Amino acid sequence: MTAPSTSATPRSGPATIEEAERAWLAAQTAPDLEERLRALMHPDCIVVHAAVGHQHGVDTFLRYAAQRGHTGQVKTYDETVRHFGATAVVSCLQEMQVAFVPELAPFVIQAAVTRVWVAADEGGWKLAHMQMARRLPPG
Repeated sequence: MTAPSTSATPRSGPATIEEAERAWLAAQTAPDLEERLRALMHPDCIVVHAAVGHQHGVDTFLRYAAQRGHTGQVKTYDETVRHFGATAVVSCLQEMQVAFVPELAPFVIQAAVTRVWVAADEGGWKLAHMQMARRLPPG
């Protein structure tokens, strides 16, 4: 799946997990990244990411994402979605092209990713937990 361009996420959150995933991927490449990601995240969300295994809450993760460099493209492969009542777990392989240094070619980051979405009190779905484990390219 490649992230399409979409409008900002409604305050209540996406109505389906598929919409939530599309909105999450689209937000990665948007100029208003922080605002769009925050709209999708539960206030108590934890993100486990980076090669060293950072464990960040919403504000720290958003600062990290904003300083990381421009993400030009995000794709996911081999998605599985499991619903457990008011919780949904999405597992996939994800590939991001990040321009850490603007004048150089983007760096490709591949990761095995798990996103846990919860039904929000105000309606829709919010990201409650994300685990990203970088993987080495095959070979």
